Amino acid sequence: MKPPITIVAFGDSITAAGEQTPAARWPTILWQMLQERFPDCVIEVINAGVGGNTSREGLRRIESDVLRHAPHFVLFEFGNDSTYEPDRHVDFAEFIANLNQIRIQVTQRCNGRVIPLTFPPLVDEWNQFRDHEFIRQNGGPDASMEKYRQLTRQFAREHALPLADVDNAVRAEMTLAGPAAVILPDGVHLTARGNQVVADCVGAVLSGELEKYLRAA
Repeated sequence: MKPPITIVAFGDSITAAGEQTPAARWPTILWQMLQERFPDCVIEVINAGVGGNTSREGLRRIESDVLRHAPHFVLFEFGNDSTYEPDRHVDFAEFIANLNQIRIQVTQRCNGRVIPLTFPPLVDEWNQFRDHEFIRQNGGPDASMEKYRQLTRQFAREHALPLADVDNAVRAEMTLAGPAAVILPDGVHLTARGNQVVADCVGAVLSGELEKYLRAA
């Protein structure tokens, strides 16, 4: 039997997936997938998603919700940094700094490995904030989010990190089945099918990283 492996999914409401039953949330689906692929391992996937969190707010709870579990892997995504609320808005420079703090703290404190996730697509015409002046000035909800996705991809490249490009995976599924198959009517959160797409995307990346980790263990 291989040593136990702890994985923390760290993020906002996309990670929490509270709109779905526990069994239909992507961290749970991911855990089931990994159990099947690695039957000789005891794997725990902890869902540390908190709805509405920005990366700044996530960092405030990283000790209690992530580091105390001494995770081997941390999967993280934050999408509320683009909020129009001035006291909560996280600009691009701070966003990158916050991602880097997550990487540093997980690496130094736990010797863990991090995998960033891009935030999934937003459906502008369904989004309740589409007419807010700040959001409109930035091209609408999805365009407001896009720069943060690009920065997440850039961050992964610069630090040679594996990236789970959830945005691309969900967009591909939207092309096949339409937005309503994967995005809920609020234009933000994911359907059960959308959660499956995320789990498949993250699972494909994480499985490769787990194989390398187990070979080295």
